[in-house]
Amino acid sequence: MLKRPINVLHVISRLPVGGVERQLSAVLRNYDRQKIMPFVCSLSDRGEVGLEIQAMGIELICLNKLGHGFSVSLVSHLIRIMKDKRIDVVRTHQYHANLYGRIAAVICRIPCIVPSIHNVYTRDRKLHRRILNNLLGRLSDAVIAVSEAVKDDVMTYDNIPSGRLRVIYNGIEEVRFTGNTGAEIRSEFNLPENAVIVGSVGRLTTQKGQQYLIEAVASLVKDFPGLRLLMVGDGPDKAVLLRLVREKGLEGRVIFTGSRDDVPHLLAAMDIFVFPSLWEGLPNALVEAMAAGKAIIATNIKPNREVLGSEDAGMFVTSKDSMSIASGIAALIRNRTLARQLGAAAQARAFSRFTVAGTVLAYTTLFEDILSAKGWITYS
Repeated sequence: MLKRPINVLHVISRLPVGGVERQLSAVLRNYDRQKIMPFVCSLSDRGEVGLEIQAMGIELICLNKLGHGFSVSLVSHLIRIMKDKRIDVVRTHQYHANLYGRIAAVICRIPCIVPSIHNVYTRDRKLHRRILNNLLGRLSDAVIAVSEAVKDDVMTYDNIPSGRLRVIYNGIEEVRFTGNTGAEIRSEFNLPENAVIVGSVGRLTTQKGQQYLIEAVASLVKDFPGLRLLMVGDGPDKAVLLRLVREKGLEGRVIFTGSRDDVPHLLAAMDIFVFPSLWEGLPNALVEAMAAGKAIIATNIKPNREVLGSEDAGMFVTSKDSMSIASGIAALIRNRTLARQLGAAAQARAFSRFTVAGTVLAYTTLFEDILSAKGWITYS
């Protein structure tokens, strides 16, 4: 019987600013330390989110070893960490961490192994990944999908038995998204008081579909000269998107903020939030926009429908269709009552279904149930 908190090691591939990393930070911040003692291992470097984790007083171990090809050294380092820290639960995130972390955990005979899958399958459809995911999935105590859409892919491509799969949604910290005015953001970027601010949050990558949003705004500026676009995030497609902005003559209308740690304040400055992603696992940025009470336009892909629930909480548009996005933006600019209604419904749904408190409770209960079933902990 344990007479101490459960030692949980989170293994993650890397810790830049991103949805998976932000969610890990929120979960760590909200653990009940009388029940859970967390540790974090990054297979690469510390990253920006690593600084947040260390500021919480949580031990962060950076191996700086993630590269191409399988690394026996990574497994050896993880085994040493698990033994030294007397780890009870290994929680892994993303493909490489799921691979190395689970191999080490099986060798160490860790009593509770819980990987999580954060996105629908694109690269993970490769045969060798499917074989490894299937084998390691059967050696895991539970495999967590962050949405029903992700669960469907894991069942389809990895052939993991449905009884071993569970859906646990990511969650937001409600207090961060209430009481913000956005005034400081409008001042920072010299946005006119009468400007209509359309915004989006996400890494600047093909997956996120930002090019279609830029094209949509370009088609609207003649009818709505006060329109501005706030693009929050950074990534490999930034140069391509900047070139598109120049080609469309949108200099001064489209603002790239770069990577930011004040997303709730940026959301507060937006009138309309557009989420043009082509694919997602569970879209954290969308949940955050809901929590901020924004009028939302999102592509009609399965994870977005799962999060928003219905058109009562947001407007769905066709994926890869800039004119569909433009029509949605125009409709919400012209109908501010509808925009307010959508924002209120979205916020109510976020606060009822996607809270970090609920996420932490689900994981803590799962750990306790698995360890109890194995006789690792008992209750008097």
